[in-house]
This record gives sequence, C-alpha cells and structure tokens, in this order.
Amino acid sequence: MLIYRSFSELLADWSRSSAPALLFGDPISSISYSELAGLIRQEAEKIRNEKAVRRLIVTDHEVRTIVAIIACAIAGCDTVLADESLSDRTLAAVTKAVCPDSIHCSDRDLYEYLCENLPARQHVSALPHKKPGEEGFLIFFTSGTTSPSKAVVLTPESLLRCTYSGQCMLACHPDDILLSVLPFSHVFGFVCGLLWGLAYGAAVALGRGSKYLLADCEHFRPTILPAVPSIINVLVQRGCLNRELSTVLIGAAPLTTETMLALGSSGRKIYIGYGLTETSSGLAITQKLSEPNELYPCPDVDICIEADGEISVTTPCMMEGYLTFAAKESFTPARGARFYTGDLGFLTRDSALVLTGRKKDLLILPDGTKIFCPDYENALAPMIGTDDIALVLRDHKPVLIVGGMSSDYYQQIVNIVEDFNSMQPHSARVYDVILQEAPLPRTQAGKLRRWQVDPEQPLPSDNE
Repeated sequence: MLIYRSFSELLADWSRSSAPALLFGDPISSISYSELAGLIRQEAEKIRNEKAVRRLIVTDHEVRTIVAIIACAIAGCDTVLADESLSDRTLAAVTKAVCPDSIHCSDRDLYEYLCENLPARQHVSALPHKKPGEEGFLIFFTSGTTSPSKAVVLTPESLLRCTYSGQCMLACHPDDILLSVLPFSHVFGFVCGLLWGLAYGAAVALGRGSKYLLADCEHFRPTILPAVPSIINVLVQRGCLNRELSTVLIGAAPLTTETMLALGSSGRKIYIGYGLTETSSGLAITQKLSEPNELYPCPDVDICIEADGEISVTTPCMMEGYLTFAAKESFTPARGARFYTGDLGFLTRDSALVLTGRKKDLLILPDGTKIFCPDYENALAPMIGTDDIALVLRDHKPVLIVGGMSSDYYQQIVNIVEDFNSMQPHSARVYDVILQEAPLPRTQAGKLRRWQVDPEQPLPSDNE
C-alpha cells in the first residue's frame, strides 16, 4: 500500500485511472480520477501565474472547491480553509485577519462582500520558508471547545500520511462509495470525508448540503459514511440510512448508547476514531467491533497517559505549528514534539485507548474537590428536560447554566437541582442556577464551547 507524500504524487496515479472519483448532483453526475487530475493541474498553473502566496477558501462540497484546495497546495500557495456555515460577519473578520492574496467562494454575493473586506497584505508570512516546487501549507482552525480556535498549519504530506494510517486500520476499496457530508474546513471532514477515499480509489459522493442531509444516503447509496454523532443520531432516528451502508466512522464526540445499539442491530460496522486538528486527524481507531470504544493506535503513533491522566502523543502526522494572526504574524513550530492533547483517558492491558473526557471539563474547588462536569450535566439533563446545560465555576463555586430557558422555569429547575444536591457530598453541590433565553454556544459537532460560557456576561446570539 502506497504512502503518498505530496498531492503531486497522488495526481500522477489519478492520471492513469478512469474510475469515478467524485459523484455529485441530482441527477448524479461523476468525474473520473484522470479528469479531476487534469482540472487540478490547470488550476495550479493558473495560481502559479498569479504568483499567489495565500488564498482563503470558503469550503463547500462543489467540485471546483476541491480542485481549488488541492491546486493551491500543488502551486505552493498556502491555503486557509474557512467554513461556509460561518456568518458573513465572521468570514469577513477571518478575511481581514489572514490577509489573503485572493479568495475562493462559490457564493457570488458572499465573494463580493468578502472582497470588500480584503486588506492589502501588509506583512510577510511568518510560515517556514518553502523550497522551490514545495507544496503549500493547509491551515485549519480548531473547533474551540475549551479555548478560542487556533490556526493549525498542516502539510500535504502530514494529511496524506494520516490517510495511510487510516487505511491501515480501516480500509476503503475501489468498489466503495464514501458519502462526504462533513465540512472540508475541519480536518476530520477533509481527511476522512474526502482525502481517504480519493487516495485509495473509492468514489466520493459529495453531500448536497444540510437541506438534503436526510435524503443523501438514499440518493448516493454509500457503503461508508464518516460522520459526527449529531448527524448520525438524526439519520438513525429518522430511518435515513440506505441498506448498502456497511461502515460508519464516527469522530469528534462520543456516540450515544441508543445510536450504537441501533447501528449494531442493523449489522453495520461501527468504528470510532480519535484525532485532533494538530495531528492531521486520526490517532487511534476501533479494531474490535465488539468493543468500539477501545481505540488502537494508528501506525507509528505513540500514546502515553501522563500522571494526571492526560493523553500525550507523538505521530508522523504532527502539525508544523500554530499560526497567530495579528498586526505582525507569528508562528510557533511544533513538529516532532510530544503533544499534550488536553484529553483524559487510560490504556487497556492490550494498549487500547479509552477516552474518559476533557481535562478542562474538571472543576477543582478550593478544598480540592474535583467535579467532572459531564457527569453532572448528563445526570441533570433528563431531569430538567434539556441537554443545553453547562456546569461552570462562579466565585469558586459550581453553578449550573441553562440555555434556551425562560426565567419562568427558575423555581422548577432550582427544585430539581436541590433534589440532585441531596445525593451529592456537601462540598460538591451545585451552588446556584442561572437561566438564559439564548442557547449555549456549541461547535458544529454539537460540543459545548465551555470556554465561552460566562455566567457574568450575556452569551452570543449565534455560534460563531
């Protein structure tokens, strides 16, 4: 099995294949691997002629967007990937911050709006200098669950090495159809929802957007579906999975027991993947289908559990570092270093990783008492009737924040919390309840942005 080290190597193999690479639209159209390679080469030559240094790409599931991403890298142009679902205001702020030479955006009105916010480049890129002919960096933003989003610098080599690691653990084949519904601006969506299939010969079906999410499985008839729990939960609950679908790869968050049982009873194979933006996605994945939450390290990945339970890793897919956008850009290199993930877990006797939570989900009270927030939140959610809750510290005391809730329900929820407190040690009881009409801020995968939950301040009205 080949390990590709550049997109150019990948295109060389694509040029010899007439098999379908991408499926899209209604009725379904296709483009072959050789045709895709030709489009990318043409676009790369155009970018070279423009002498572009950095391009902002607003990602969607259009063929031309995929062409633009890979072509930029081949042309040596660094690419910043931004999610199309972000508000126009947020995308404009990203544009101003990253100072790109140009913008790729399929939405014409949005493209013109962003061009109005396109500043002249005022500084030289802080990224490492590339040799002539070396491919450009790809810059992804972290999801920002426990801290503000960071710009992570990855290389085509690290991303392709990650597809190799994934293929070693869970193989796709030329007769597979992989349905791509995840944003390409997120490394899990880009690697597992696109690059993995294209690197090893599968046909990648491009999802038609949120409007068609419930219909796309029946429309494209995939055999493999990479997804986050919020998506797969809805598809299972609505009975939208096609009979040909045999493999489901879950990333970004744990899968509910109900969904796990529903998928298992249908005979589908369930794989859970664990990875980070900083590691180009995958670090470990299910191997024993009877124990999907036991994750085995990918090739050449070293996983250690530190004294406090934090997971640290080394991997050949490590990021180059973090890029900070400011008046003067700065770059913090990290390649080759051991990375401390912020996640908690333990290793089984046969070296499988079991995740237990996030380090920053722990509240440490003045007397040393430790509260793991998800334990409280998972217990209180069914009692209150909403999972839009968060436990935070206020004046060094645990406080429950409830989002999307009118103040009319305050006393009712206080009574529920008092009943809950009666079962807790006195030092670990919830001190107060705060209700907000605005929903709590979450990532696209549905994970709570705990760092944004400030009981002293009003929350934002949208999940930017």
